[in-house]
Amino acid sequence: MKGFFSQYSYGIIKMFVNQFAISIFGSVLAMATASSGNNTLTLVVSIFAILFYLFLLYTMTWEVGAKDKISVDVGKKEYRPYVGILMALIANIPNMIIALLYTIAYPFMHIAGSWAVNVAAGARIAAIITEGMYLGATSVISIGELTLRDYWWTYFLIIVPALITCGVAYFLGHKNFRFFGVITQRKSDNKNKK
Repeated sequence: MKGFFSQYSYGIIKMFVNQFAISIFGSVLAMATASSGNNTLTLVVSIFAILFYLFLLYTMTWEVGAKDKISVDVGKKEYRPYVGILMALIANIPNMIIALLYTIAYPFMHIAGSWAVNVAAGARIAAIITEGMYLGATSVISIGELTLRDYWWTYFLIIVPALITCGVAYFLGHKNFRFFGVITQRKSDNKNKK
C-alpha cells in the first residue's frame, strides 16, 4: 500500500484539488441561480457542474491508466484494474467523513437542542465546500416534503459517480480507448478528403 501512495499520491491530490475547485464553482452557480427562484436553471447549472467535474476526473484518470499501460507492457508492474476506483476512494475520504457524520446525526436531528443539529449543520457546510457541484441538484430535487440534501443516503450517493467515472476511465486509458476518438477521426478524414 505504501508503494501505491508513493506512485499515485500526486493524482489523488489532484483529484481532491479539482473537486474542491469545481465544488466552489458549483456552489457559487447554484446559489446565484437559486436566488433568482428558477429551479430549472439551478438544476441545469448543477448538472453542468457535475458533468464538468466528472469530465476532469475522467481525463485525469484516463491519463494515469494510459501511463500504467506502458509500464505493464514493459513488465515493470502488473495490471491492477482497481487503481482508478481506489484513487477515487482515497480522494473522496472527506466526502465519506461528511456522509458518516450526517448519517450519525440524522436520527437525532428532530430532538430540540440536540448535538445532532450542530453536527448535521457542520456536515452540510462541509458538503457545500467539498460537494458544491451537487448543491443545486440536491436542493431542487425533492422526494416527498424533503429535498435530496435532507436525506442521509444522498451524501453516500454523491460519491458513486466519481468512483464509476474513475474506474471506467482507468480501464479505458489502459486499453487506450478514447470515447471521442471516432469523432476526431472522422473530422480528420473529412479534412483529408477536401
